[in-house]
Amino acid sequence: MGKVILVRHGESEMNRDGLFFGWLDPKLTEKGIKQAHNAKSVIQSFEYDEIYSSDLSRARETADIVNYQGLPVKLSQELREINFGIFEGLTYKEIKEKYPDEVKLWREKWQEYDYENGENVTQLQRRAVEFLKSLDKEKKDIVVVTHWGVINCILSYYITGGLEGYWKFALDTGGVSILEFREGFPVLHGLNIGGK
Repeated sequence: MGKVILVRHGESEMNRDGLFFGWLDPKLTEKGIKQAHNAKSVIQSFEYDEIYSSDLSRARETADIVNYQGLPVKLSQELREINFGIFEGLTYKEIKEKYPDEVKLWREKWQEYDYENGENVTQLQRRAVEFLKSLDKEKKDIVVVTHWGVINCILSYYITGGLEGYWKFALDTGGVSILEFREGFPVLHGLNIGGK
């Protein structure tokens, strides 16, 4: 039996400002640094064999803080947040004003909607799950520091078998969620621990 300890990065400048961003690369705020330290206190209840992180700054900074065992942090682009394309760096209000037709399509078919110059949630789930499947999670305990969309894609896949649960998991910045793998069966052992 092994477990995957999923950590959402701490608050970034763009989280604070209410912007849509996936591949943009803001740093953590002071609050985000505190949230990462809170996540570290949760993770210290576990020993882990490996630690992975999205290569984006907010996740890397969080991973460096939570990595109390001092293991090498392995960076992966596969763990990046969804690429919001033309929505990147805008508030929801700005998106609705600037791209009303795209917002309509997005609401109607959110699973397949391709953010122009970006990707869709189905593609995000595919790359997130393929990454997780590449890990030796049956025998090792592994920390993965990443983003809201990636974690929700992973939880939705392992709990509902697809994207049906994508919007159904509350994940605060700095929150820790734990999936245990018991003879091939995923068990949600913790959700959003320490988040706020």
